[in-house]
Parts: sequence; structure tokens; C-alpha cells
Amino acid sequence: MNTTFSYPKWEEIPSINLYLDQVLLYVNQICPPASPDKEKGLTASMVNNYVKHGYISKPEKKKYQRKQIARLIAITTLKSVFSIQEIAQTLNTLNTDTNSEELYNAFVDYMNKDIDPANPIIQASCQTVKLYHQTLALVYTETEEEETNEY
Repeated sequence: MNTTFSYPKWEEIPSINLYLDQVLLYVNQICPPASPDKEKGLTASMVNNYVKHGYISKPEKKKYQRKQIARLIAITTLKSVFSIQEIAQTLNTLNTDTNSEELYNAFVDYMNKDIDPANPIIQASCQTVKLYHQTLALVYTETEEEETNEY
């Protein structure tokens, strides 16, 4: 179970626009499921629903830009603990205060290096995700030990 995070900074996200299948591959490599049996990662239907409901902006000529990809990375990470409506409300609240690049980089700094962001919403949501992953790691470790002891 992976409890360490390695997210790309804003400038490391591809600057060229990507088609949906490329976005899915990219985001799913960055955001593996918290537990393999529970989550399937980001899917095309999820992205289409996020666009339909306005959680991310519509792609231009079927291609997604850096801002949309960053938002999908954040959504995919946060959805292990929060509902999509809660995530959208949080992201929309944050976007009124700061630009997307600053917000995303603060998210990445906290997830990758525990560098406290100035924004308490980012800090609290990232802490929640990290604690969830730590809890799952402990549960899976104990479950594996119990299964090993049964033999």
C-alpha cells in the first residue's frame, strides 16, 4: 500500500493539450487507487460527468489543458475521502481567492513534502487524504499479518 505521494508541480504537467485517453493514462499513473479492490481510478465517464456538471471546464477541440489536468489530479486524489460535490465546492471556493497554479502547487507541496500551505482548506483536505491512506495502510498490514498467521 502506497502512502507516499509524488505529484508533479504545475510546470511539470504537460504543456501540450492532451486527448481524454492520454489524460486518463497520465492522471491514473500519478494517482493510483488507495486500495486496489475498492477504486478503479479515473475513467472517461467520470471526466465526462465532471465536464457535464461544471466541475472542470469543457475541453477545447477534445483536448484538455494543464489547468484541467491539474484539477483532475486534485479531484482524483480527494475523491477517496470526499464526495465530488464537496470537492467541487472546495475548489470553487479556493479559485475565488487565488489562481489555479498557486493552489495546485500548494496542494502538491503539502502532499509531497508536508510543506504547510497558507490556505487552511488545502491543509485540512490534504491531511484528511493522508490520514485516510495511512489508516488503510495499517489495516491492510494487519489483515496481511493475520492471513499469514493462519497458515
